[in-house]
Amino acid sequence: MSSLTPLAAAVPPDTTSAAAPAATRKAPTSAWYALVVLVIATVLGSIDKVILTLLTEPMRITLSLSDTQLGLLQGAGIVLFTGIATLPLGWLSDRYDRRVVLAACVVLWSAATAMRGTAMDYGVLFIASIGLGVGEAGLTPITNSMIPDLFPRAQRVLANAVFALSAIFGSALGALLGGTVIHLTQDLRPLLPASMQHMEAWRLTFFVMASAGIPVALLVLSIRRTRRGGAQPDAVAPATSMPHDAAPAASAAHPADVDDAVSTVSFRDHLRQHWRTFAGLVIGAGLASIGMSSIGTWLPIMAAREYGITPTQMGQGMGIAFLSGTVIGGLLGVMAMRYVQPRMGPAAALRIIMLGNLTAALLSSLLLFTRSATDAFTLLALLVVPLISGAVLLPNVLQDAAPPHLRARTIAMLSVGGLPFGVLGPLVVGMLSDALKSVPNGLAVAIVATTLIGGVMGAMVLRATEGPFVRLMRAARPT
Repeated sequence: MSSLTPLAAAVPPDTTSAAAPAATRKAPTSAWYALVVLVIATVLGSIDKVILTLLTEPMRITLSLSDTQLGLLQGAGIVLFTGIATLPLGWLSDRYDRRVVLAACVVLWSAATAMRGTAMDYGVLFIASIGLGVGEAGLTPITNSMIPDLFPRAQRVLANAVFALSAIFGSALGALLGGTVIHLTQDLRPLLPASMQHMEAWRLTFFVMASAGIPVALLVLSIRRTRRGGAQPDAVAPATSMPHDAAPAASAAHPADVDDAVSTVSFRDHLRQHWRTFAGLVIGAGLASIGMSSIGTWLPIMAAREYGITPTQMGQGMGIAFLSGTVIGGLLGVMAMRYVQPRMGPAAALRIIMLGNLTAALLSSLLLFTRSATDAFTLLALLVVPLISGAVLLPNVLQDAAPPHLRARTIAMLSVGGLPFGVLGPLVVGMLSDALKSVPNGLAVAIVATTLIGGVMGAMVLRATEGPFVRLMRAARPT
């Protein structure tokens, strides 16, 4: 993801002169400002989510939680309700002001973060995790719906790459900043009101993070409102810029551009036409995510439990691992796309994603041989590389698979479809870990078993999905 220009070159350009004026249009400054605000909101969401992982061990000790309960917090508490809320939030953002919907989401997940700091038992903590999941559910459909309306097609790939880079770096930044916030909270304890000075550090950290919600929500509301499909080529423009008899030819040469402007296909028809492709993508990616979500959730917990590192050290280790893995993985993904696409066409992105997931699953077996926290975080960086190499290609695929008026709902639908897998991952590892308490390194065994089985099965499903996937992409954007 580091190199943005080669990534843009990897997407087949429009070649007819009729659309040249639209293709050369530049996004205004307000569009780039909006992109920056979306990045800030995404980074805040990443910090609020990763802070739970960093503070899991002190929370577990204070509230006497089992690994199964921790798995439910990450799975059912966050992932399940994130998915449940994604489709209705996508529906709202397709019909109402997306800025207002996103700002409300920021306020909700910040309030839930504060609620976690008040938890005296597992029930309150679980309810707070539900609030966090529901609030953050709006990020993916709203941002992926707004970017194509902010930027013309010629700059959309660049904007997507910038946002994807920022979102993924946000996870690394979230870990680094989360660890820093934990450390600063301890230093600020003497300055707090007397009623708060006796609180555990993890509670104070949640309160500090929650305080950032209102300023970020106000930034979201300051984004300039955009017309849906407004940044895309105008389907009516050819009538005034070229002879009437040339307009049909231009439309035939650019069905994707015309679809973005005038498509009236219903959401139901869209699903009925392409359900096999969507099912294959959801199942294949979902099976792989069973293990991948377990790695992100449980590897840091294992490092804290087995090697005695502090939350601050954990944040630093995770942050460096994500940053280095993202840089290398982004570069590798760009180079792989430039090499593979001329040979495989529309199937290139799916093949790279599939190979990345499979590689990460196989590499996870090395977790059984780690002997220190440094080993664990080095392995985390290695696992991030193949995952990022595929993740950088996903936004453009999703956006070109649906017209503007269905884009948020289509992305939300895919997220909802992956719900069972996102819930199963952390929960299965937690249950296996509790069952293997008497086995040396039982948590590592649970992580590796879940990741390997899910990753291999997911790769097989994605490979079988290539045919319908290629047909969908050719229908959406012929080459």
